[in-house]
Amino acid sequence: MRSLAALTFAGALVVAGCTCGGETTVPAVDASAADTGPDAPEDAAIDAAAPDSGPDAGVAPIGNAMLMGDGTVVPLYPVSDPGSPAQAIGFVAAGGSVRALDEDGELLWETATEPGVLFGGFDFDADGWPDAAIGASEPTGELCGEDEVLDTWIDFIQGRTGAVHSPIEPLESICWSFPGTTYPTHQWGSLGVLFGPDTPTLAVVPYYAETGWFFDLGDGGFASTTHFLYPSTAAYDAAYTADQPDAHGAPHSYVEYSHVANGMILSVGGESRLVFFTSARVVQYAVAPFGAGQLLHDTPFLAGCSGATIGQCRTDLVGRNYGRIARDPSYPDHLVLVAGTSADTVFDDMRSGTMASDPWGQIERHVVLYDLTTAAVIDRFLSYAHDGGDAYQYEGRLVYPETPIVPSPMGSPSRIAFNLYEGGHWNLHVTAPGSVEDDVVIRDIFLWDIRDLDLDGEAEWLLSPSRDPEDPDVPGYYFVKWRTLLSRWDEAATSLATVRQIDDAIPYLQATFRLPDRTTSRSYLYPALTARTPDGLALLIWRREGSLGTVLLGQ
Repeated sequence: MRSLAALTFAGALVVAGCTCGGETTVPAVDASAADTGPDAPEDAAIDAAAPDSGPDAGVAPIGNAMLMGDGTVVPLYPVSDPGSPAQAIGFVAAGGSVRALDEDGELLWETATEPGVLFGGFDFDADGWPDAAIGASEPTGELCGEDEVLDTWIDFIQGRTGAVHSPIEPLESICWSFPGTTYPTHQWGSLGVLFGPDTPTLAVVPYYAETGWFFDLGDGGFASTTHFLYPSTAAYDAAYTADQPDAHGAPHSYVEYSHVANGMILSVGGESRLVFFTSARVVQYAVAPFGAGQLLHDTPFLAGCSGATIGQCRTDLVGRNYGRIARDPSYPDHLVLVAGTSADTVFDDMRSGTMASDPWGQIERHVVLYDLTTAAVIDRFLSYAHDGGDAYQYEGRLVYPETPIVPSPMGSPSRIAFNLYEGGHWNLHVTAPGSVEDDVVIRDIFLWDIRDLDLDGEAEWLLSPSRDPEDPDVPGYYFVKWRTLLSRWDEAATSLATVRQIDDAIPYLQATFRLPDRTTSRSYLYPALTARTPDGLALLIWRREGSLGTVLLGQ
C-alpha cells in the first residue's frame, strides 16, 4: 500500500479566482460556511491544468439535472422508450400533487396524490419511463413519547401517464420505549421498495419487517405475486433450508428486529434474485413462489470477522450494514457495500458552517466485498462511533462518494474509493482491485464523486483539498477547501492528475432517486449534477458566498 502526501498535478496554469469556463449565477439558496478557523484554513492557490475536451455537438447534452427559472434544481432521469418525445423526465412534488416535466421543463402531466415523500428510480411497468412513488402518511391520533404515531403506505405513479396505484396496506408506526427515550419508527417510506436493472418486479419491505412481498403490474393491476419471510423471526428459520446460524452465536438464525433491507434485485447466473444486507447478514432470495428453497444464500457476518479477516473482529457490534451498495460493472460477481455516510453530509456542513449533518455517521463503518456466486463475504472494519465513550463520532468516519467503484477493464475486479477522517484529516483510500485492502492512500483530499461529467468517455474525480501543504499539519481539517479539482485516475501510475481547478466553490449536491444498479440506505443518491445551459453542458457548483452557480464543461 502506498501513501501519497498530496495529489499529482499536470498541465498548464489556471489563475486562481478565474471564471473557469464561464459561470452563471442563479439565485442564492442558503448561506455558505465561513472558511476560517482550524477546521478550514485559508485557501492557497494551486497550479492546475487545462479544461477537458468534450464531444463535438451542436446541441448540448441534457445532463442529469435541470435548472429552473426560479433557481431550483430538478433531477432528470433518462427515458429509454424509443417512441417517447421526451429524452428525460423530472418529478416535482408539492402539496397534494406530483408534476412530471421533460428535459426542457415542459409539463408532461400532473396528478393528485397524498402529501408525502417522493422517491422512485424503478420502472415497474417496463415501458422505458422511470416511475415514482409517494411515501404517504396520516396521524392515528396517538402519541409515542412526544411524536405522533402514523399510518404509512406507498402509492406508485407511472412515469409515462401519471396513473396512481395504491396496492400497499397502511401499517402503524412501531413505538419503542427505552430508559430515557420513547419514539416511533414509521413502517412504510422511501426505503420500502427494492428494485434492479432489467426487471419490472419490485420487492416491498417495511422498515422493521417480518414479511416482504414481490409486486408486478399485470392484467389484474399492480399486485403482489408472492411473499418471502424476513430474517427477523423464528418463522424464517422454520420456512427455509438455507438459513445459517446468527453471527452472534445465538441458537437460531434470525435476528429480531433486523434492520431495514439495503439491496436490490439482480440477475445472478441468469436468475432474478433479491439480494440485500440487513442486521449482521446478507441474503439472496429467488424471485419465485414462496417455499423452502426460496432462500438461496444466507451469509451471517460481523464487521471484520468474515472471509480474509482484516483488522479487528467486532463480535460486540449489532451488525449495521447501512451505506452505499454498488455492483461492480466490470466484474458482476462482486457486490460492494461501503458502510458509512454519504458525501452530502460534508456538503451540508460546508453550507451551514457546522458539523451537524448525520452526527453519528451511521455508527458502524466498514467495507464489504460480497461474491454473488459463492455468497462469500470479505469485510474490513474501520470504526465504531461509540468506541471510547463516543470518541469516534467523527474520528474514523467513513464518507463514501456517490460513485465508489473505480472500474477496471471488463472481466477484471474493480477498485473501491472512499474517504476516511483520520487524526483530524480527510484521507482518500483506494483499494487494490477486487479487494477491501488499501493500495493507495492520498492525504488531505476529499472525493465527492467519480463521474464522466463532459461525456467524453473518461470519468472525472471531483475532489476538494482539506489541507494545503503550507497549512499546519495538526488535527482539525474536517471542513474542506472551497476549491474543486477535476482529476483523472491513471491506473498504470496508480495516481490522480488534476486537469481543471474551480476556485471558491464545491460541487452542488442534491438528493436524486436511487437507480436500478445503485442504491443506499440513506434513501437517496447525491451525485455531482450537470445541466444543459444556453452555452452548453455545465457542472452545478455551490459558491463560497452562498449561491448556486454553473461552470461550463468541455471548454
